[in-house]
Amino acid sequence: MSNRYILTIAALGRFPELKVDKDRYERLKASKPILSHALAIEEKYEILISNFQELERDAINISVSEMVRNHIEYKDFFDVQLTLNIRLVNLLTAIRLYTDQLSSHICACLSSKDDTKAEIKKLFATEYDSSFDYRFMEALRNYVQHSGIPVHKISTGGEWTDINDGLLEYSIYFGTKREKLLLDDGFKKQVLEEMPEEVNLRSASRSYVEAISRIHKHAREMLDKVVKSSRLEIERAIQDYTEAYKEEPLGLYAYEYHGKQKIDEVSILLKWDDIRQELVRRNSELIKLRKRYVTSE
Repeated sequence: MSNRYILTIAALGRFPELKVDKDRYERLKASKPILSHALAIEEKYEILISNFQELERDAINISVSEMVRNHIEYKDFFDVQLTLNIRLVNLLTAIRLYTDQLSSHICACLSSKDDTKAEIKKLFATEYDSSFDYRFMEALRNYVQHSGIPVHKISTGGEWTDINDGLLEYSIYFGTKREKLLLDDGFKKQVLEEMPEEVNLRSASRSYVEAISRIHKHAREMLDKVVKSSRLEIERAIQDYTEAYKEEPLGLYAYEYHGKQKIDEVSILLKWDDIRQELVRRNSELIKLRKRYVTSE
């Protein structure tokens, strides 16, 4: 007795059963994990971008608070440094989450595992080789995980834009000192050798996130064909069943039966993949992020 494959709704009551062949069932079964891995990549990238936004937002809030309250107490500076350290540690951790798991997610979707791993490795190596900021932030991430905190210096305050009836412009600088990193034997020597006395962490963070954004763009391109075909496979199943059922098929499943015994099942829905598409739309490539800044003037 051969197995049979159907599309039907998993609910109480009688619903139409739409027969499908084995090949189509297997394609539907393979489509869901591909879309799941693609969504996981977008979720991790969203976590990364959200943490970067929090860093930028808190830096702005600190300048606003300085403009209004004119903080001068030691505790005020401690609170500012603590806030920035929290945001930077969160950002570096989120980037580690993304970079560590990107290859496994992409390889799970593509057949040529070795070639895929090599291509992803090359993406990271290209960014590492071409940018001091990228090399520094990678080394700083390791330093934060094993040795210390990233923010060693903070400077806040206002400066007149013009001596004659100008505006008093408030800003914040926060950086890492080379002299502090020299105390850590584990900090990468090559990076220390090319490092200036201080690194502007706001600027370096923007450059770092810009590089990750380029990598993410390439990751999307690597998965574009297989993700589109996987979504289309599910869309067609929903469309075919809708034509038979005459209503939106909520709770639609593909089933494999051997006689009357259910062997396997696959849920057929796309609401969750709509979230992936929204994240793709929301997070476009951050071109020249290191050149951007926010002003409330």
